[in-house]
Amino acid sequence: MKTGDLYFEGIRIAGAIKDLDGPNVNPLCRSRLYTHGRRVERAVVLLHGFTNCPQQFDALGRQLYQRGWNVFIPRYPRHGYTNRMNTSISELRSDHLVAVANRAAEAGANLGERLTVAGLSLGGILTGVLAQTRADVDRAVLIAPMLGLKPIPGPALTALTRIATWMPNFYVWWNRRLKDKIGPEYGYPRFSTYAYAALFETGRLLVGSARKSAPKAHSIAVVTNAAEPRLDNRFTSRLVESWRAHGATVETHEFPAADRLPHDLIDPSNGAQNNRLVYPIVTRLIEGG
Repeated sequence: MKTGDLYFEGIRIAGAIKDLDGPNVNPLCRSRLYTHGRRVERAVVLLHGFTNCPQQFDALGRQLYQRGWNVFIPRYPRHGYTNRMNTSISELRSDHLVAVANRAAEAGANLGERLTVAGLSLGGILTGVLAQTRADVDRAVLIAPMLGLKPIPGPALTALTRIATWMPNFYVWWNRRLKDKIGPEYGYPRFSTYAYAALFETGRLLVGSARKSAPKAHSIAVVTNAAEPRLDNRFTSRLVESWRAHGATVETHEFPAADRLPHDLIDPSNGAQNNRLVYPIVTRLIEGG
């Protein structure tokens, strides 16, 4: 295709994802597309966290847009609804997540000569999946990928993930004290056990694939946070080791525990966030060499 044709194909794919934002979606949570009206050198797809939505990455996305990038921030299925207490999230499955990530990557690859994908938490897992499977990803930046939890060893987590899909679904508050008063206003205050299982199933597929073969992305960076309250960074370290064992060069950066950062390193609405510290480092890793 000609450059102009590629750009408009990217717009078409991104538009199809945006068209999925029905009237039940919070206006703050609609998929975001920031373009310069043409195919540019760099495009980035930003993948948000579990039970959050594109608003989480909007500030960072706008910064990259101002640097001349085309930016696409897709909303996941069953996320971003105005009714924060909806039960639709229980219908989320791993293949839904992988499908939208791949379609977003297709859009991004057409919007820029070089495609970068970056994501936080669940978005970090999906970024890893794209890095593993797509040769059109020039740069992948995994930010605090949610691959495992501190109290639960790997085999037990796999077993629990499978058991969760057999048992009746139920909901768990992110904060038992605040319950539905927890922010941000566009994120869900609780999660479905079925949806949580979909998250970890996606991570399990990524880790298993990385053990067997090298990633197809041209370059990878992985960000961890030593102050993680629940996430076990050893799972992420094992993923990096698997990639390196296959000859991949993986750049790593860890924010020290002394920084006292929350799991959500990106969302400016998070009161414990430190964007002045985090954004320059994340931006440097996104830009790469």
